Amino acid sequence: MDTLKSELSTLNGCIVDLESKIGGTIELVKASVKISDSQDPPIIPVQTQVLRFPEITIYEHIDYGGANARTNLNWYYVGGFWNDKISSMVISSGVWQFFQHAHYQGAYWVLGPGYYRWVEAANIPNDIISSFKCIQLTQ
Repeated sequence: MDTLKSELSTLNGCIVDLESKIGGTIELVKASVKISDSQDPPIIPVQTQVLRFPEITIYEHIDYGGANARTNLNWYYVGGFWNDKISSMVISSGVWQFFQHAHYQGAYWVLGPGYYRWVEAANIPNDIISSFKCIQLTQ
C-alpha cells in the first residue's frame, strides 16, 4: 500500500495528455489524487476538460451546395479553386478568423461553432474569403 501511495502521490496536479481521437476530440485530463489511510483502495477523483480539434467544412454554394472541403488546418491561401468562392460553412469546433486576402490580410471576420447556410447572413460578403485560421479551441 505504501508503494501505491508513493506512486499515486506523484500524479497529484499533473496533466496527462490522452490523445484519444474519438469523434475528433483530444482529452486533456487533470488528475487530482487524495489518499486516505482509512480507505483501501484509495478513492481517486478525476476532473476532466475535453477540448476538441478545430474543424470546419466549407462549401462552394449557399445552403451547403457544390464542392466542399473539410479541414482542421489553417489555410494561409485557400488555393485557386476556392479563392473567392466560399458561400456557406459548418464550423464543428473552434473559433475561426476569415480574411479577405491571402496570408491573413485585409478585412476579417470571426465565427464560432455553428451552421452558416450563407456567409452574408454572418455579415461576411459572399465569395470574398481567401484565407482562414483557427484562433481558439472550443469544448
